[in-house]
Amino acid sequence: MSHIVLAIGTAAITASGCVWYLPAVADLQAGEDRPRSARTAAAACVTWWACLALAGGLLLAVPAWQPAAQIVLAGLVAGVLLRIRSQLQHHAEQREEAERWALLEPLPAPRTPRPAARALLGWLLVGLVTASLGAASILLAGGGPLAPRLAAAAGSAVVVSTAFLLLGLGNAHRHWP
Repeated sequence: MSHIVLAIGTAAITASGCVWYLPAVADLQAGEDRPRSARTAAAACVTWWACLALAGGLLLAVPAWQPAAQIVLAGLVAGVLLRIRSQLQHHAEQREEAERWALLEPLPAPRTPRPAARALLGWLLVGLVTASLGAASILLAGGGPLAPRLAAAAGSAVVVSTAFLLLGLGNAHRHWP
């Protein structure tokens, strides 16, 4: 195959690669407006395509194909190394960004310790109200003699009050200074 055919093929491939290297050139021209990883990736893209274009020119100027192949190989190696570097930079940027966002997250509100006596009093009041409502509902339910209903109402009130007393003591113990 003639060097001219290889040079024309290389030129056609390089021209069609503009969808990759023109945005990469724009990223490089943007400078500090783009992240460092994006600029490094753009440099990798431009390096590869520039070496391919240079190889096409060498195929027209030099009768041997080895110098063009060496240029393409050097551009490929340089592009891969730059691309690896851009990936490492991207991961570092992601970690740094995550750390910044973590600083913006609100810290949990500090718990103000409630006095143990207030906690116990709250549980006792809720227990007494619940026990009283339960006893009243048993007494007002009707159905039978009054003495067994009074015993059931008193027994349930004692059980419910004791349960709330134990819950209140446990809660007060946790809030004890």
